[in-house]
Amino acid sequence: MFSYLIEFEGYRARVERDREGMFYGRVLEIDDVVNFKASTMRQVESKFATALEYYFARCKEQGVDPQRPVNTGF
Repeated sequence: MFSYLIEFEGYRARVERDREGMFYGRVLEIDDVVNFKASTMRQVESKFATALEYYFARCKEQGVDPQRPVNTGF
């Protein structure tokens, strides 16, 4: 199975590729669930950024601070 780590604004995600070729990512080191999927490698970074932007907006609407990752380095 294909798997790698990606980072954006101090958040890390593990990206895996399934047998059909879709890429699935999950943000690591926070308790909140933030996932994304992309059909190509070119989309992975933008889908990750969009998922985080949505997460930040959702936290703001709820009046809570977004969780920060425990470990911000690779």
